[in-house]
Amino acid sequence: MYGIDFGTSNTVVTVREGGGSRILDLGSGAVVPSLMYFERDRRPSIGDEAIADYTEARGRFGGKANLYNSYRFFQALKLALKDTSFKGTTIFGGFWPAESLAGLYLREVKRRADRAAGTECRSAVVGRPVVLSGKAGLVGAGRSALDVEDAVVERYRKACAFAGFEEVRFVPEPVAAAAGMVSEISGTVLVFDFGGGTLDVAVARIGDGGIEILSSSGRDLGGYLLNEDVSRARIIRHFGSEGKIRTMKGTYLDMPRWITDQVASFYALPLSDVAATRRVIKELIYDARPIDKPSLRGLAEFLDRNLTFDLFGAIDDAKIALSSGLESEIAFALPPHLSFRERISRTEFEAIAKPRVGEARAVVMEALHSAGKEPGDVAAVVRVGGSSRIPAFVAMLEESFPGKVREGQVFTSIASGLIAARDSGLSAA
Repeated sequence: MYGIDFGTSNTVVTVREGGGSRILDLGSGAVVPSLMYFERDRRPSIGDEAIADYTEARGRFGGKANLYNSYRFFQALKLALKDTSFKGTTIFGGFWPAESLAGLYLREVKRRADRAAGTECRSAVVGRPVVLSGKAGLVGAGRSALDVEDAVVERYRKACAFAGFEEVRFVPEPVAAAAGMVSEISGTVLVFDFGGGTLDVAVARIGDGGIEILSSSGRDLGGYLLNEDVSRARIIRHFGSEGKIRTMKGTYLDMPRWITDQVASFYALPLSDVAATRRVIKELIYDARPIDKPSLRGLAEFLDRNLTFDLFGAIDDAKIALSSGLESEIAFALPPHLSFRERISRTEFEAIAKPRVGEARAVVMEALHSAGKEPGDVAAVVRVGGSSRIPAFVAMLEESFPGKVREGQVFTSIASGLIAARDSGLSAA
């Protein structure tokens, strides 16, 4: 049996071994970036191999071929799986449902895991966010939160079946992390699982070698949202968001925000058909006489070449640097249209992130309230997930739980606890 932490940013797999589990090396280490490169007539690549293939393809195709006819590079497939309004995308003339895209990625993960484990495995315990209906607009119009949850779980199940798994159980991710700590900690424990796509919190009572989950809470709040916030605050102006367009009457209007906001779309853009947006940009350039044509031309090429990975990688690098330093830089170039270097200080980043810190605090307090606990009742707070290292969020936890906050195994805690959670009766079909 495998334990699979299919994360927005990274994927980790464990295999049952003796009375516990072992983390598998999937070819380039235990932690595999949740990325997939897709090209005609070849097996998809994932993780670091996908990055290498994407980089090579950019050099091979350059700006001469539209990427949608040459290659596709996908990121954050987990978010697409959660978003039931996203049905799928067209790849080289064929329609791929979201479940099949995620399943294709997981199939390659399984292939690597089988090779590392030395056997073919067809059963898995898969981590999932606490809340699966959090995306705005999914609930309503005759659909309850439970309806959406059931629909997303079914999408997860189909993706796992596409990958080759016949028996699948699901465990909320912070519950898995808590289950993996039974031998290390005791008392009332709060797990703060803050990753690339979601924030999930669980409150558990651990003692006498057992675990009881008192509550769990979650929200669609992750590192990618912080990147989008930074993009809107500091980056999209370089793509023409502050420009004007001329009307037939000779007056000027603000550039439509939905056009330049495409730059801040972390996971949706790589899955989208950008042809319609590109046509609008072309019309603006040649018919509406915008003030800032170079930026719009840069935006058109950005969309055409799907450079979100490059831009958000630069933002992410700056964000990570600010966890240890006081200032960083976001550098990006798309010659001959645009080139910029944005200096950003930790203070400026924390001002941008402040509303998200407030949201995170609310999720923590919601979980505590549901468990019938006060901050003083908590023996330990364990941070897991890459975004849990951001100083502003660490400070929020330290302020609420002074002297009780510790860092867990940031990238492997969930995977390590999935099989233990199933054995403790904490999984669901």
